Amino acid sequence: MPYMTILHWIGVVFFILLFFILSLLAMKEKSPKIRNSMIFSAFILSLFGAVISIFVLDKYTKKAKILSYSQKRVLSTEKIQFSGRVQNIGNFKIKECAITVKLSNNAMKMGRPKNAFFKPSSSLGMLFSDKKDEKPSVIKEDFIVATNLKPKQIKNFRINMNYPPHMNAPGLKLTINCH
Repeated sequence: MPYMTILHWIGVVFFILLFFILSLLAMKEKSPKIRNSMIFSAFILSLFGAVISIFVLDKYTKKAKILSYSQKRVLSTEKIQFSGRVQNIGNFKIKECAITVKLSNNAMKMGRPKNAFFKPSSSLGMLFSDKKDEKPSVIKEDFIVATNLKPKQIKNFRINMNYPPHMNAPGLKLTINCH
């Protein structure tokens, strides 16, 4: 469950009140079948609205950015090391920040761009395939870099990731996700 701010609680209270108002309006119905279905519909609508509002508010209230980062490859252990700083740029506390590191092999430098852009697959192909030496061209990993980040607070991070030796000049993308 995400860390709830005052805005999250206001959204939840709004949808609880909406459920009670819709239930009171449903009580005016004479037929019990229709009344029960109206109350059930009001419950589903309110529950769906509350859950969606929590996730939407979570996205817009928990904001952080990577201020700076550097990378270096450690050849002795075949790892790549990232170090940098993360800052909470929002006005609310963040429970946890994770950085997603995506390494993608540069297909143009490998000399076979058709394999990197389109690769047909099916379940039958896996049964009759003999390609055990095929290596992935995209590697994606998530790392938790900060916890309990207060507003405007900056934290340093260091990440160690296995570096695939089969990649030639990989492209790198770092994205941050907080909740």
